[in-house]
Amino acid sequence: MLTRTNTKQLKAVAILLMLAHHLFTFPERIPYNLSPATSILISNTELTQCIGLFGKICVSIFMFLGGYGLYASSVSNNDGTHNPKNSLSTHIVRLYTAYWKVFLIFIPIGFLFFHQQPQFNAVNSGCKFSNLYCPDFIATFIGYKNCYNGEWWFFRTYLFALFEGYLFMEIFKKRKNLYTECIVVILWHILIAFIFPVFSSNASFSVLTQDVWFYNIFTINDYAILFFIGIIFAKYNIFNSWRSLFGHLLNIEKFIISFAVICICAYTRVFIAPTSFDILIVPVFLLATITIINLCSRLGNVLTYIGKHSTNIWLTHSFYCYYFFPFVKLVYKSKNFIIDYLILLALSLVTSILLNLFWKYFKIFYQHIHNLLSPRTAD
Repeated sequence: MLTRTNTKQLKAVAILLMLAHHLFTFPERIPYNLSPATSILISNTELTQCIGLFGKICVSIFMFLGGYGLYASSVSNNDGTHNPKNSLSTHIVRLYTAYWKVFLIFIPIGFLFFHQQPQFNAVNSGCKFSNLYCPDFIATFIGYKNCYNGEWWFFRTYLFALFEGYLFMEIFKKRKNLYTECIVVILWHILIAFIFPVFSSNASFSVLTQDVWFYNIFTINDYAILFFIGIIFAKYNIFNSWRSLFGHLLNIEKFIISFAVICICAYTRVFIAPTSFDILIVPVFLLATITIINLCSRLGNVLTYIGKHSTNIWLTHSFYCYYFFPFVKLVYKSKNFIIDYLILLALSLVTSILLNLFWKYFKIFYQHIHNLLSPRTAD
């Protein structure tokens, strides 16, 4: 089973891919005359586009790790008995807490300092912070909408994936059959990706498709299926079974094979397979990635550190590459895709560090005020 450190390292890989995806995939969102595109082509596709397109796999990776971590945290006995230590509400509170810590700082900053911005790319026709509309503010605060940051769509999808993941674990709590669960997951994927969405195009079901519960549970983003795959991999300890197949190899052989597998996964994901193939690609990619990480201790240490900040980086990085124009211009200014990427990573990582420090000292300050105002009991 993946350790907590392994999970942090793989989250770091996912967040690094997310930064690449948002930085390179959408040329219409890049500021005028600041494109980092190169002259290098891979299968007639420009290099940064290839990197960005492969980066989209980050969504599937986060879903997989979410499901994996959910199940791993629910097993508290040595015999593998399903015995939840944390309720669904606990996971939801933790997610909202992380979200609000960013929201309460970045959204006010947006309205205070970035409410008047020029049109700096082909799609930035209006500033998201030009008008404070209370219903949009509250809807975004509770995660119902993502009016101020389009990349926050993942928050609501992850919440409902978490809910469905709990149901999945409860349904199969007393049943252990790998193949049955895999078939159920594939069937559910077909339903949410192809069958239920058909209702949205049928006038007879227009009322149903407007229902928040139907929309978010039965037409949930099809990347969410990886949440169930993560649960299955944790439940049946599949990674350990796969690792045993290569236990006799030398470290150099493991490294070469793993690197080749990563390259094949990347090429397949960009040029060959549809999104639904992530069910197979993601676990193979993660096994190859963690194998290389385990062979390179320094790389593992760096990724562990970045992984600790993955949630904050996810919630803040797109402000720097899409929404806060002075920072957007700074990120893309060099026109070199490596430098642009490193600037975005540095801004996001430093922001996360500062956010953690701010809330740490805010908590200390609040506790101090609370103690001063609390009535003292007589001795």
